[in-house]
Parts: sequence; C-alpha cells; structure tokens
Amino acid sequence: MPAYHQNRRRAACALASLAIVAAGMLVAGVAAADAVAAVNAGRSMACGRSASGRPLHETRELDAAARAMAHGASLHDALATLPVHPEFAAAERLIGVGDERAVTDALARRACGDLGRPGLSEIGLQWSGRNLYLVVAAPLPVPAAGDRERIEREILARVNAARSEPRRCGATYYPAARPLSLSELLSRVAAGHSQTMGARDTLAHDDADGSTPADRVRRGGYDARIVGENVASGVPTAAAVVAGWLASPGHCANIMDARFAEMGVAYMVAPRSGGAIYWTQLFATRRS
Repeated sequence: MPAYHQNRRRAACALASLAIVAAGMLVAGVAAADAVAAVNAGRSMACGRSASGRPLHETRELDAAARAMAHGASLHDALATLPVHPEFAAAERLIGVGDERAVTDALARRACGDLGRPGLSEIGLQWSGRNLYLVVAAPLPVPAAGDRERIEREILARVNAARSEPRRCGATYYPAARPLSLSELLSRVAAGHSQTMGARDTLAHDDADGSTPADRVRRGGYDARIVGENVASGVPTAAAVVAGWLASPGHCANIMDARFAEMGVAYMVAPRSGGAIYWTQLFATRRS
C-alpha cells in the first residue's frame, strides 16, 4: 500500500528591523506595562479593525526572546528558547523612542504589516538605550498531554464520518466504506513514530534505519495483512489534521480504503522543532 505524507508549512518567522526615528527623544525606561499599552495603541492606529479587540499581552518567554535580540541574536535563535515554537512570529526594532507616546506614534506612522496578522496575541519587549526591541507571536495551540484519548476518539469519529459517504480523492472515486475500529496497539506504534519524527524534526514514513510503516507495525506485535500510514506536522487540532488529510488525494485514499479495518493515531508535541507537533495515523487489517 502506498504511503503518503502531508507537507505542512513550518511556523513562519518574519523580521522587520525598522529604524523608525520618533520625534521627541526622552529618557528610555518606560515601564513594561506602559510599553505594551503603547504598542497596542500604535497597533490599533496602524491596523484599524484588524487589530481591534485583540490587545497583545506580554509573556516572559517572549521578553527573553526580545532580550536575546537586543544582544544581537537572530529571531530564529531567539525563538529557539521558547517552550513551544509559535505558529508565527515577527520582530521589530524601534529606534529613538523614549516614552510610550513615541512608541505609539512610531507604530501608528507605519503600515500595519505583521502587526495585523490574525491570531497574533503575545508580545515581548526589551529596551536597549533608546531603542525598543519587540517580538510578537501567534502561539500554536498544541493539545495538552491529557487530551490524547479525546483526540483519538475525535479523529476516529471524523474518519468514520468521511468513510460513511462516497468520496473522490483526487481523480479516484471511493464508495462508502465500513467504519474503522480504534486499535490501541496501532496507536502505540503510531506514538513511537511520532516521537521519532519529533526527535529528528523530520516528516517521513521511513525511519533512519530504513524501517517502513509495515515493519514498525509488525515489530509492535500486530500481524497485518495490509498497512497504510498518514503523517503530518504543524497542524494543531484533530479537526485540522483530518481536514488536511482528506484534502490530499493520497491521504484521502488511505482514509477511504475499504480494505482497512482498524486505525491507530498519535501525536507528539516537539517544542523545539520546526514542526512543533507530529501526527501519525496508521491503518491496518489483521491476517485472518
């Protein structure tokens, strides 16, 4: 059975190191809360409705990232210290700002750009003299460890709902298929592969030693007649990962294949990786 993988874009990072010289230089040292309020005010002026109602809130993690950038680190290296890599992050440097009015005015005079990006909710700041370094981010809403069973059931329900109706996967028509059963054994094997992908920061079906999905299933103690696998990364929810698989002809073909009787699924949150979260979905049918 052919194996497929879903290529998902990794968390995007943008760096706009802008030299915005504000009028009226004053002594730097604005309190952090005042600086955040000033950024939110300038953001609202520059972005209008796209940023209204969603003020950025300060986090210690992004403060540390901004501090690293003030000491010369790249945005990529500064983000490497975060517990979970954000879905999107951007950085800016405001030069010659000394009070909250100057910060607001500097941001209000520029195009909205990344400050109006949907999902943006967090900010970190660091002063360096009269320069203010900003790091803003849209966090990736990865599931918590305790969500495993709920997510397994949700994915199974969504897959079986898809199988209950005829469907085209690309150019190929698939009739409705019987529902799959959830296999704890297949989920354990899937968990092992998700952990491997997270550790390697690589989306792949074959392991470094050349092991295939069928090899892993067999070693896990499942006597399979047929095996299929879908993988994905960077997709934060059960709904999004199933929708992505169904939108891809190869993944969709695995989901709709009437020869499969059981399914296992698992995810691995890999905070320091580019993918942030890795998913493995296994399909199989036992030998009689």
